[in-house]
Amino acid sequence: MLGAQRRRLVCGAPYVDFRDAEEFSVSCAATEMRYIRLILRVVDSHARRPPSASRFAWTKMDEMLVGVAEFPELREHGVMVLLGLTHKRGLRFLLALNNSIVMAVTVACRTYSDAYMAGLQRDAPSNSVALSFDYVRAMKTHMVRAFQLAFSSRESDGSCLHELYRECFARMQHPNNLQSVDIPRHRVREYALALACITHARLGCGADGAPLAGQRLHEDTLRLIVGFIDFH
Repeated sequence: MLGAQRRRLVCGAPYVDFRDAEEFSVSCAATEMRYIRLILRVVDSHARRPPSASRFAWTKMDEMLVGVAEFPELREHGVMVLLGLTHKRGLRFLLALNNSIVMAVTVACRTYSDAYMAGLQRDAPSNSVALSFDYVRAMKTHMVRAFQLAFSSRESDGSCLHELYRECFARMQHPNNLQSVDIPRHRVREYALALACITHARLGCGADGAPLAGQRLHEDTLRLIVGFIDFH
């Protein structure tokens, strides 16, 4: 079921005109770090009991301790973080991706809370000002790890970043060593235009208008070149 849900999500990956694969990687890393910082801030805010709260009041700190916590801040601000990844394109795709991230980190929080409640000593929330440092630190670790698994990477087949990368880049293989070269899709047109210009009868001429020797490419050569580009 999770696989089917992921396939429905990734099919709507937007096209983004990244300069090259390095820009894509840098953008992914920056987005990941910004989202992790958001998670840490949200957890810290939930782990503190408001000074004005009664000792008998139910707080976000208590919810996180007993495993019923919700994180609406991630739904509200997470999409804003993810927008930087796609140059503010593909809002539906980002909303679905953010929803899967929020679900993952929420489950991680609740799973850790269940394990803690079942087998570890804890302070009663009514007798503590805040959750213990070790508890909050471990909670953050589990939630960040869940986020990283949900965010994944471009190398993970079927992941959101993998589908986004394939949407934005075409892959060409060298005919001799079969090494792959990833080309931004918006530049494939430039390369195709350059090849077309080589075959044009009025191009590739010297100053006197005479065709330059070896300037024209045969049709079978062009087919071979284009055949090494994965447009899908």
